[in-house]
Amino acid sequence: MLHDEVVSEILAHKPKVIPKVFTTALQIKPGGYGEGDVVCGTRYPQLRKIAKAYAGIPYNECEKLLQNELHEARFVALIILKHKFSSDMNRVKSSYLDNVQYVNNWDLVDCSAPHIIGKYVCIIGDSAPIYQLSNSNNFWENRIAIVATLPLIKSGNFTLTVELCDKFITHEHHLIHKACGWMLREISKHAPDITIEFIKEHQNISSIMKNYALEWIKKR
Repeated sequence: MLHDEVVSEILAHKPKVIPKVFTTALQIKPGGYGEGDVVCGTRYPQLRKIAKAYAGIPYNECEKLLQNELHEARFVALIILKHKFSSDMNRVKSSYLDNVQYVNNWDLVDCSAPHIIGKYVCIIGDSAPIYQLSNSNNFWENRIAIVATLPLIKSGNFTLTVELCDKFITHEHHLIHKACGWMLREISKHAPDITIEFIKEHQNISSIMKNYALEWIKKR
């Protein structure tokens, strides 16, 4: 089975001791948002090399990899889907959404959402997948929604991002506030007045979202 072969390749590059910063960043600890996840500590550059080497594996094998309990296996699966996107975007989008419950930490979201859901929405001109994810009760799906607007921002379209930031202004999870602040910061690189106006209009904006949003403007 190719997915087993990929997992073996991932494990072959694991360090003797998993760096503490790895588990801390992903909060793989009791009470953390990554509680219960399984990691081996293989570094991201190596994972990307493995994904590139196995980019041609069939979708069923890639989806098994995405459903694997090993965090790094899921990361590799998402990078493989990213590689497949240009040649089969509809299949990749469907595969992603069908298995979205396995995209369950910030690194998995951030390495995949803009390159799959975001690009898909840009190409077809229909924001339905992003709205669907934004309406979910799962905060990882909410993060996918807002981070997926990054390609729209880069194309000069800020409307959906601002709409979602407004929607998530009182979201209960800090990772959503960070993501919204990140996207507002990206907007500020193109249209700083929009970011500044958003902050002025939302007196209830969290300090996390505000600080992220203003980071680039303060450096100018």
